[in-house]
Amino acid sequence: MEEIAYKNILVPIDEKQLSKRVIDHALHVADKESGKLIIVYVERKKTLQCIFPKELAEKMMVIVKENIEANMNYALENADKTGVEVEKIILDNDDIAKDLIRIAEEKNVNLTIMGSESLRSEPLGSITRWLIAANIGPVLVITEED
Repeated sequence: MEEIAYKNILVPIDEKQLSKRVIDHALHVADKESGKLIIVYVERKKTLQCIFPKELAEKMMVIVKENIEANMNYALENADKTGVEVEKIILDNDDIAKDLIRIAEEKNVNLTIMGSESLRSEPLGSITRWLIAANIGPVLVITEED
C-alpha cells in the first residue's frame, strides 16, 4: 500500500468569511501530517475594474484587500500557535486556475484545500473544477455547510 503524506498543502484564499473555515481545516491536516501550508491569495483588480466603474472598483478593492489580509493574518496567527510552517504567495492575476496549477507543480503539492460557496447551487466553482481536472493531487473542498 502506497504511503499517503500531505507535506505540502496548497490553500487558496480570498476575501470571504469561508476562507477562515478553509484555513481551520488546512491547519488541522497540516498539524496531523507535520505538513506545510502554501497559502495563496489573489488580488483580482482587473476583474473588479471590468465590472464596476473605476472609482467604485478602487473603493471595493480596498475593502477586498483588507478582508484578504485579515484572513491571511488569521492563518499566520493560528499557524504560529500550532507550529505549522506557512509560505505566503500573493498573485495579482486573473488567470487564477493556471497559476494555482503552476504553483502546485512547482511546490510538489500533495493536497489542495479550498472553499466553494455551495455545492447545492453550483456543483463546484470553475477554479475548483480546473484544479481537480489538472490532476495535481487530491482536492478537499470546504463548503459553508461543512
